[in-house]
Amino acid sequence: MRSRIIAVVAAAAAATAAVAQPAHAAPVVDGVYRFAALQDGKCLVWPKTHASIGSVGLGTCTESASTSAHWQVHKRPNGTMEVSTPGSNPRTCLGVNTDYRLRVNEPCADKYAEWTVTSGSAGPGSEVWADIEHTPADGSNSWGKVVDIPEVTGRVVVRRVPIEPHYWELQQVSQ
Repeated sequence: MRSRIIAVVAAAAAATAAVAQPAHAAPVVDGVYRFAALQDGKCLVWPKTHASIGSVGLGTCTESASTSAHWQVHKRPNGTMEVSTPGSNPRTCLGVNTDYRLRVNEPCADKYAEWTVTSGSAGPGSEVWADIEHTPADGSNSWGKVVDIPEVTGRVVVRRVPIEPHYWELQQVSQ
């Protein structure tokens, strides 16, 4: 009986670990995506006003006159990824301010706009998650993950690693 309880507890712990940190992460393929916070379903959104430049926050997972939840993910020659606003001219990209808040701005070419974006799932029937990590190719100390935390103004910030795993529900946008 005791060994059976231990086996059940071990199986439950293994299942929880599999959900918390899925093993099969893969780089996101170039395309247009939405990133939804797993807790409340709000999406990472960028401002359409002011030539698509401004603070990134959480909002509805749709297009509106003033914001959009659509992001173009594109691999750069140096191996990092660019997360840009689709169709912007001049191009604007997801970047990090010196205080680790997220914004969209020009230029897309600087180290503050370099990302690693991976995806995976916790198994059949589960959501597909994305992990968005700021990883400048120069190895500077601005590494961190995009996290959704209620105590931060705008709720979205880059927290320096190591932090607890934080995943976004990945939604591919057909365009």
